[in-house]
Amino acid sequence: MPSKDKYTDPQLRDEVKEEIHQSDKGGAPGQWSARKAQMMASEYKKRGGGYTSDKKDQDESQQHLSKWGEEEWQTKDGSANAKQEDGTQKRYLPKQAWENMTEEEKQATDEKKQEESQEGKQFVGNTKKAKESRQKANDEEDKRYAKKKKQEKATAEKGEQDEGDEEYEEDESAEDEEYVEEDDDDDEISEGDESADGEEKDDKSPKGKKRGRPAKSNSFSNKKQKNNAGNGKQDGVKQDGTKQNGSKQNGSKQNGTVGSRHNKAEAPAEQGSNDRLPKKGQQVHWKAMPGWVDGEVVEIVTKQKTVEGKQIKASEDDPRLVLKSNSSGKICVHKPDNIYFD
Repeated sequence: MPSKDKYTDPQLRDEVKEEIHQSDKGGAPGQWSARKAQMMASEYKKRGGGYTSDKKDQDESQQHLSKWGEEEWQTKDGSANAKQEDGTQKRYLPKQAWENMTEEEKQATDEKKQEESQEGKQFVGNTKKAKESRQKANDEEDKRYAKKKKQEKATAEKGEQDEGDEEYEEDESAEDEEYVEEDDDDDEISEGDESADGEEKDDKSPKGKKRGRPAKSNSFSNKKQKNNAGNGKQDGVKQDGTKQNGSKQNGSKQNGTVGSRHNKAEAPAEQGSNDRLPKKGQQVHWKAMPGWVDGEVVEIVTKQKTVEGKQIKASEDDPRLVLKSNSSGKICVHKPDNIYFD
């Protein structure tokens, strides 16, 4: 049993413990049982009690009790109440353990419990088959519980990472670092955001990621979208102007503008395509978080290639354009239909 310093309200915990201990639920009055321990933990929480440690920091006894509480304990008839009117107790096992036994095996261990409990015994051992079924059920539950805890830990760590990333990205004075955009082809290198003085800042698109840091989850996109309401920015939009649902848009268009610089939403030139490609060295335009960006075509990629340390997937039928920003000199890669030129 965990020490008192692990409870936020030790006095409340002692009161609940005494009530459960003296009750006839989960066992005879004045006798302790695993069932009563679980009931005590549940009742303590219902009355507002808490713990000074997180679940991930629970000791072995606490984790065992948490796992035990998640099992569906019942009698062979599916009842949650093992005590009968005459004072005898029915066998109380996890649902999975009952399912591992035949009707004859269930009856045998249940009768053994009732007969010996009538003699005044609180703890009555299972039959051999019931012990085997119980052990099997316990092993299966251990695996499920371990998997669940692993997933909860991963989710918690991911949440902490997202919070850290959000704080970093909202800091406009942070040092510029190149972002790598990940789309369905996993080959786009995004163009950075630009500040008022013309220096390019990192793209705040939730699909971007810093080198050496994990990509952000969709939950982060939702959170950022709320935070950026009214700022002329819209998350869920790729660096190249492609929304996650496939439609073309960059930033929120408010009053006919686009991007944080509120450029005119009207395209500055005709849109490109796989059948309409610019030439190497030609000046083109594309959308980024701040608005329209001007730059030069460095190369037209028609096969898989490494650009700025990023693998680019391309082919003759599905080329990619390597571009260089005129204002920052940064390199990015876009699809033809994200480029505009005369």
